[in-house]
Amino acid sequence: MGHRINALQLVPVKVPLGHRFSRVLSNEEHFSPQKLVQQLRAKGVEVGLMIDLTNTWRYYERDEIDELAVEHLKVPCRGRGQVPQPEAVNSFVWELMSYWQRAPGRWTVLHCTHGFNRTGYMIVNFLVRQGWSVEKALRIFAEHRPPGIYKEDYIRELYRYNHEPLPSGFKAPALPTWKPEEPDSPKADHMLDGDTEGATPNSEPAEMKHDDILGETVQEEEAISARQAVMKLVHGVDEWPVDQLRFPGGQPVSLDRENMGKLQEKRYWVTWKADGTRYMLLLCRWGVYLIDRTFSVRRVQMRFPQQLVGKDTLLHAHHMTLLDGEMVVDEDMAAGTQHRRFLAYDLIALNGESLVRHPFKERWARIEKFVMQPRGMEKAAIEAKLDPGKKRYPVRYDYGSELFSVRRKGFFPLLAMAKLLDEFIPGLSHESDGLIFQGYDEEYVTGTDFNILKWKFLHLNSVDFRLRSTAAGAELRLLETRRSKAVQGEVPLPGARVEFDEGMDVTRLENLIVECSWNGEEGFWKFLRVRGDKDTPNAYHVYEKVMRSINDNITEEDLHEEVKVALEQPVYAKDVAEAKKAAAAAAARGKR
Repeated sequence: MGHRINALQLVPVKVPLGHRFSRVLSNEEHFSPQKLVQQLRAKGVEVGLMIDLTNTWRYYERDEIDELAVEHLKVPCRGRGQVPQPEAVNSFVWELMSYWQRAPGRWTVLHCTHGFNRTGYMIVNFLVRQGWSVEKALRIFAEHRPPGIYKEDYIRELYRYNHEPLPSGFKAPALPTWKPEEPDSPKADHMLDGDTEGATPNSEPAEMKHDDILGETVQEEEAISARQAVMKLVHGVDEWPVDQLRFPGGQPVSLDRENMGKLQEKRYWVTWKADGTRYMLLLCRWGVYLIDRTFSVRRVQMRFPQQLVGKDTLLHAHHMTLLDGEMVVDEDMAAGTQHRRFLAYDLIALNGESLVRHPFKERWARIEKFVMQPRGMEKAAIEAKLDPGKKRYPVRYDYGSELFSVRRKGFFPLLAMAKLLDEFIPGLSHESDGLIFQGYDEEYVTGTDFNILKWKFLHLNSVDFRLRSTAAGAELRLLETRRSKAVQGEVPLPGARVEFDEGMDVTRLENLIVECSWNGEEGFWKFLRVRGDKDTPNAYHVYEKVMRSINDNITEEDLHEEVKVALEQPVYAKDVAEAKKAAAAAAARGKR
């Protein structure tokens, strides 16, 4: 057995051997589950849970653990040649944290076969998620289970997975004296753990798309917990029935001639409408959850400090901070490179404090001050090692290795709209299909927000439908939208015709959510893409609003005229005055 890790209420051990091994082992040699529990109890440790990382049942029977009144959890991991998969690490971390809540004061024992490599890999990852660096976490495990992890590939993967560079002068650990040299064949430990499969070769990276499935799988109990946290931060209610958990993000409405007058009634800011994929990011101490519009939850390995680390190197991470935004793929056509980026456009909660009642201007400002600036400060502190005159920051971390970068999306005074349309959008390295008009002083509204207005370029004005077959042939489909809450089911649009790209197998789109734009001249819908991030079509009233917007045909010239009138209203006096002041200062600098 290893030593007790008090911070985790956990003891790392080698695998105990069941009763059938008593035929070949003496009582003194036989390390059984019963002996394990008795020895720990003699040291004042009451075991309540055993977590088994082996990929076999050859060592003991489940009944032998049940007889000891100890819970047993199996998180199967392959042995030699493959470190535990991220999904297995996520399960281990979640189960251990959940057990702390269920049984405070009771301890967990963790084992693989020998209790060093897979066991250590799990514990080190857990400690990193509690705020320690990989280097520090490896030392902690080695102190409690000497000599620690001795497989070089496990250690290298711990640094890689957690986005930390290997320490300078890194040397592979020496093999323990009791451990025989292992054969080159990968069969040894795989066969021992009942696994004969080899490692899956890495495939070449595919072209990035903004709706790619990202991150790691989490078990459903963890996903439900994340959804409950989001609902509480947005609605202020602690517990929701599971069947009522729905993505609570706000949704804009299409700009038409009926609601366009709102631009004159209240102060609006404007931004480009990125043609990306909507997500929320829930930042927790133990990791970051990526949540899409279907309310699917996946985990991404990222770092969000609240401040620079001190001498103890312990990360003080954001906890229960909720960002709203969209994923885009920036493409450098000249260099032939792509870069995935999350554009954060709203901050719903900050470290457990809900901000939904705060005006947008405050929520947007806090994204930069409390989320982006600490990340930027730490990144700069890490890179300061390039300056030999500066003291070394005590933590190494490679932000560039994260799955995507994060930045705050820009919002601009309404008078900047012309520049957005004429200069900014044409120069973007990702797709944009229009503009978003955001109320400067508005609270965060869940569901349809009639005060957030979206304007799309006419040829990109679209509706998300459910696609169903009709008897009229492969190119004629029955499009459906969602009814209101009062009337269940979906509303068909009989006779709706959709044009597909040549060569498409449209039968594979049956029952999927598809985005379509309207071709008014020809009188049909044009298929744009499958919406893999959605599991329901647009509501019928959304369809009606889009069609009204399409029929209204608000052109860029119409927008410019409306904004010109709006800027004459008192609500924009401050924006206009600041713009004039900035222009005068720029002119003065030019004369100098």
